Amino acid sequence: MKLLFYDKFFESLINLPKGIQKKVVDFQRKFRENSKSSGIHLEPIQSFKDSSLRSARVDQTYRAIIKVPESGETYFLLWVDHHDKAYEWATNKVFQWNENTQSMQVFAAPEVLEKEFESTQEDGLKEVQKLFSEYSNDELLRIGVPDVLLPSIRIIDNLDGLEKIEKFLPQDTFENLFYLADGASIEQLVFEIEEGKTEAVSADEQLASINNQRSFIELTDDDLFNEILEGNLRKWKYYLHPSQRKLVDGSFAGAVKVSGGAGTGKTVAALHRMKFLSENKSSGEKILFTTYTKALTENLRKLAADLEIDSKGLTISNIDALAFDLVKNFALIKHDYKVFGLHSIKDSKEIWEEVLSTELSPFDQDFLFQEYEQVILYHDVKNIEEYLKAPRIGRGRAISRTQRKDVWNLVQKYNNTKATYRFYHKEELYNLLVNFLEAHETKAFDYVLVDELQDFSNVELRVIRSLVPEKANDLFLVGDPLQKIYDKRINFSQAGINVRGKRSKRLRINYRTTEEIKKLAFSIISNEHYDDFEGEKEETGGYVSLFHGKKPQYTIFHSKNQETDYVIGEIASLLEGGYKPEEIAISSRIKNGLKDFKSALHLKGIPYTEYEQGSKVGHQNGVNLLTFHNIKGLEFKQVFLVDVNDRTSPRHFETLGSLPDTQKQAYIKSEKSLLYVAVSRAIQRLEVTGIGTKSNFVNI
Repeated sequence: MKLLFYDKFFESLINLPKGIQKKVVDFQRKFRENSKSSGIHLEPIQSFKDSSLRSARVDQTYRAIIKVPESGETYFLLWVDHHDKAYEWATNKVFQWNENTQSMQVFAAPEVLEKEFESTQEDGLKEVQKLFSEYSNDELLRIGVPDVLLPSIRIIDNLDGLEKIEKFLPQDTFENLFYLADGASIEQLVFEIEEGKTEAVSADEQLASINNQRSFIELTDDDLFNEILEGNLRKWKYYLHPSQRKLVDGSFAGAVKVSGGAGTGKTVAALHRMKFLSENKSSGEKILFTTYTKALTENLRKLAADLEIDSKGLTISNIDALAFDLVKNFALIKHDYKVFGLHSIKDSKEIWEEVLSTELSPFDQDFLFQEYEQVILYHDVKNIEEYLKAPRIGRGRAISRTQRKDVWNLVQKYNNTKATYRFYHKEELYNLLVNFLEAHETKAFDYVLVDELQDFSNVELRVIRSLVPEKANDLFLVGDPLQKIYDKRINFSQAGINVRGKRSKRLRINYRTTEEIKKLAFSIISNEHYDDFEGEKEETGGYVSLFHGKKPQYTIFHSKNQETDYVIGEIASLLEGGYKPEEIAISSRIKNGLKDFKSALHLKGIPYTEYEQGSKVGHQNGVNLLTFHNIKGLEFKQVFLVDVNDRTSPRHFETLGSLPDTQKQAYIKSEKSLLYVAVSRAIQRLEVTGIGTKSNFVNI
């Protein structure tokens, strides 16, 4: 006997009283041990539209809904609830196997859907072009539309009409119809479905298809139930969308790039991929999982522990810490070095000023500073010959061959001057490390995974490429071009990384936020152009969230006290309503914008925690106080974005108006991306507040 668990079953379970949850755990254990036991009380119910559904007694008041097999020994545990509510959930449900997708589908009976259309469509409307009229029945069946629902799908007028009946459709059917309506090619959708199928012939083996595992899995222990009893449901550990599963378990000829909007499960896929590699690597092989910041690294370590990944041979480190450790281990420079931006030393512009104090030059320190970082270090230019050939894309101001020679003379003096202080640019250390690894044909790891790829530049990517030999499954690169908040350029081919074609993947299902929050997030960056890391345009459409909720609110107050009182009052109500402080975040563009809220929380006796250099300071389980930069990579059920107005979003500074148009546009774009990041951290609810004039970025 086999018992498969529907992912929605756990959502029904988590809402039950603790005592009943324990009874359900006992019930499913007994069912797995002996489904024929008289104590199970499997009963057919006359009112159920689907005759294969049964009611099973958890106790005198609560019932589980189970699908029994017509043949074979595979059962499906679908729902659990109070007697009446369980029957109400099951009465109009249809549960059937779809041969076209090799997946079990749960949906409303056709007559229920027909009634819904009757209640929403008005009489006398003129005939309009239907949303899916250009597709044949066979094409719609191939992307997962159940045959009995074809008549209902045929009368949908527009995307709003599709969204209105979302709850009545199988989840995979709604997704594919949404993508189709949003412009996806039906050939691509069919290809993705076929990829998720198994070649197995037997019905029982087909139940293990990738497509079916998104919603139905077999559990051999009570770990997931124990998490629920502890009040911590983490379905991402057990259920993966087919698009994720194919990435996790796949074998690839080389590097793989995975992109996707905020909340699409990129990090989840990378974590499962790390577990897969850890469980299948040879003895002695080493795996690196790296990201850009300390805060994100700590979060990855926690998630890896949650996923119970074997730490043997595994390193989780942010790229700076990793590179600096390797530079020390290989003794590439003397131990008493200092790095610009990391140590309390002179700014690199001060060194340029020192150089220019003894040299007459038409170039000022700002130009030379940018030329050094964006051309010399970016391309690892080592001599005048390389500099004369180096591309200067994005520098704006063209310079002649003679001028390049003059600049190079200044560069040499700059290098000599900072060498006397033992000062280094971070990128210099990266380049030293790459050159050492390539010269000695040394590889530090066998597999490398990268999260938050958009935060890296080619300098860091060259390090990544040099750390691992080129081979099957060597690199797994995950990122969202829309979250690009740092002024860094990526060109895979220049970094020696090839991911074109079938090794460039995109995730489209938003698991984190409601559809309403997702729409607001994408509205912020919808008019901008984003590079997909390979020189092509990254698509901003085609994303769909799997649940709905309250629309985000944007409120402007007359004073800071009014704004603070409102936000703290809302948080107090949430805490009274059962939310935990750590499930709530207050975030501002700059740290100073959090000052009044910190004081108000203190006066109210509400615990809070701040984020300093990637670490939590204060009450570890308090309300989270973060800047927009610090909230990156995290998620919270309730998010309050405060101090948002036309002066903070985008953040204005004194010389903004005098910047060249290209620089100003790039800055505005990065500010939009930063707000997009902050908005997309909210799971259930988003409140935006401020004083003064509303930001044009927030269209509510």
